Amino acid sequence: MPHLPWPLLRHLLHTWLRRGLAAAVVVGLAVCVGRGLAAESPRQDATLVLADGQALFDAWPAVRVLADPAGTVDLAGALARRAEFLRPTGPASNLGPRRQVTWLHLPLQVAGGDGRWVLDINYPPLEEVQLHLLQHGRVVAQHRLGSAQPYVQRPMPTRSHAVTLELAAGQTYELLLRVQTNSAMLLPITLSKTAHFIAREAQTQLSQGLILGVALTLLVYSLAHGISLRDSLFGLYAALLVGSTVFFLDFFGIGQQLLWSQRQGLTAMLSPLSVLLAAAAGGQFVMRSLDTRRHSPWLHRGLVLLSALSAALLVLGLLGGLSYRSAQLLATAVGPVVPLLAIPAAWRRARAGDRVGLSMLIGWSAYVVGAFSAALLLRGQLPVTYWTLHSYQWCTLVEMLAWLRVLGLHIEGVRLQAERSAAEKRSFEALALTDALTGLPNRRGMQAALDAALAQAAPGRGLAVFMLDLDGFKAVNDRLGHEAGDSLLVQVSQRLKQPLRRSDVVARLGGDEFVVLAQGVAQPDEAQAIGRKLLAACDAPFQVNGQDCRVGLTIGFALAPEDGLDAGALLRQADAAMYAGKQAGRHQLRRAGAAVALA
Repeated sequence: MPHLPWPLLRHLLHTWLRRGLAAAVVVGLAVCVGRGLAAESPRQDATLVLADGQALFDAWPAVRVLADPAGTVDLAGALARRAEFLRPTGPASNLGPRRQVTWLHLPLQVAGGDGRWVLDINYPPLEEVQLHLLQHGRVVAQHRLGSAQPYVQRPMPTRSHAVTLELAAGQTYELLLRVQTNSAMLLPITLSKTAHFIAREAQTQLSQGLILGVALTLLVYSLAHGISLRDSLFGLYAALLVGSTVFFLDFFGIGQQLLWSQRQGLTAMLSPLSVLLAAAAGGQFVMRSLDTRRHSPWLHRGLVLLSALSAALLVLGLLGGLSYRSAQLLATAVGPVVPLLAIPAAWRRARAGDRVGLSMLIGWSAYVVGAFSAALLLRGQLPVTYWTLHSYQWCTLVEMLAWLRVLGLHIEGVRLQAERSAAEKRSFEALALTDALTGLPNRRGMQAALDAALAQAAPGRGLAVFMLDLDGFKAVNDRLGHEAGDSLLVQVSQRLKQPLRRSDVVARLGGDEFVVLAQGVAQPDEAQAIGRKLLAACDAPFQVNGQDCRVGLTIGFALAPEDGLDAGALLRQADAAMYAGKQAGRHQLRRAGAAVALA
């Protein structure tokens, strides 16, 4: 393992100390709040009085608890041990992680009304709840609740564990609940009127549906972009979404209500396995987004290890090699480590002005807040309320939207990189087609322009191909040197462009040879007029190294389509006409096949 410099070690120590102190403060406050809430509850036995003037009652203040570690206490035994039931300590509606069977006793009194009340335990992961309703020591109703029950066998078709109780006005009852679960024993027990329960459940379904709709939209978005761009980062985001979405479908009971009827086998393992999936994908997502291989090698190695471990545990769980309890413990241990490792790196990138780092920092910070809240809740350190139950979900939604921003920045980066690559390609192509001295098209560039022009040539809008050679250039080059010769060639190229149209092309083939392509030439006379302008362009002397230098031109030209449409043949004809002009005395304009000079 490479040696870590002391400043980095000191930074990591300070970071972990601050994080540990913050966690300790949160835990301490949660414990104090929980104990305070418990202290506010009356210590004496209480009876829950139900009256139609109030639509919703929290049953927890009247609940008493009896532990049954051996799981041998039956209903008669629980009734015989009424005096041993005690008020629960700790946060409201939260007994924390408890594998042992627990009996709950709830005395009821119906003050009036129609007596129809819905008892609801709004924590879907509870595996088994046996409900016994007694009046004067006699059982008047029994129901079996819990996620271990197939959905179709539930007393009420709801995602939580609910049942309608028929109670007579003015009567007293005892409610005994035998609860057993592999998850935390969260018991938000309420009694409400049917209309109020339906309205509250509709609001819950609406909010869960909206969040699920957002998740599905983001999933389709990520998969569509991943397929079109062939970028694995979008696949990792999709895996993160699937892991988080499946967890909440199971946690809030939507999955068993809509997708799978029974929660057993693999479906009973969905919550911890989905967390492991999210952890495996999350580590890879961080590595790709923050480019940890280049910027943080130590973090990269840690994330590689965590991702591999999470993936291995996920496979082991899918193959049946993990119990629910083991999978849950491993998931809660591995899951938070990824953001705890990623936050310092994201913080450094954000401080440097990197937008990806800032988005990662926001996303992981939201996740840590939600994860700590969920961990404290499941460890029995927080009361069960709407916000403690749903904070992890809302924080995860913020996290997913932050990752969406990361993907947007990634797409922007891919686009900018593509634009840079295209610009570089155009630059290289331009260099390959351009004469380095004059900036004119070279032989290859001229050939491309000629082929394109010939494709549009037709009678009445022909193409004139001029071959030009300087007269007297060698003498200037020999007398003044190559640098002076190069300066003269640059000036000649500028003079040749002046009398031409913007659509015409001037190219340098090499040495003192040039080619001019003039499109849209209707008659030979027009080509001759252009040739005369080119001859006249070099009449004035050139200034080279402070001296006047005179050079002339000899020009030969051919016309397309009259003289043919083959590029090579037209160039050869124009070159032959130019050579004939050289032989006849120079500074001439000749057309291919003409016996005499035209100028």
